[in-house]
Amino acid sequence: MRRVFGILTLLALGWVGGFFVFLSTIQAPDGGAEQARQKALSEGAQGVIVVTGAGGARLSTAMGLIDRGAGKRLLISGVNANITREEIAALWPGRRSDFDCCVDLGWQAQTTLENAAEARDWARDHEFASLILVTSDYHMPRALFEMRAALPDAAITPFAARSVFLNDRGHPASREAWRVLATEYMKYLAARFRAFIPRRAGPQT
Repeated sequence: MRRVFGILTLLALGWVGGFFVFLSTIQAPDGGAEQARQKALSEGAQGVIVVTGAGGARLSTAMGLIDRGAGKRLLISGVNANITREEIAALWPGRRSDFDCCVDLGWQAQTTLENAAEARDWARDHEFASLILVTSDYHMPRALFEMRAALPDAAITPFAARSVFLNDRGHPASREAWRVLATEYMKYLAARFRAFIPRRAGPQT
């Protein structure tokens, strides 16, 4: 019984330690959130991908990047089926002709894994090898992991939109924030674990 208790205690300590490491990656993906943002703005990319969802001004952030010339084309992945292109166009900060020309909507993705697949197909269709990924700060570690797995040959720069779940010190801002961030951490662990599972080969043609 003591052995079981000891194992459970170690697992719990490992989970808590990993959770706080996860919180640190939200503030500093790939060496620093601010450095990543400045790199995205200064160097730009061929394409910008935004993963829709709650928890941050994702769409306006991505549109602002395109409007400032940080990318040639924008993919909005995971668009709600009840939202029309006209409704999204109304949020566009620049000329409508630029929206009509250079914004693509992805309607199929409903999960982060599906967002990555949608982004992969879009990037390959346009032959884009450099991308800026926009999503909420707390979602960025998992989204970046999935995108890089789907597009291993592409250079993907994170550009996180600030969410309401972290305060200025990078700590959970409320009791609800602790719950949301812990749930996201579990999803991140699941994504990392899934990467070790061999994928079943499809039928040969």
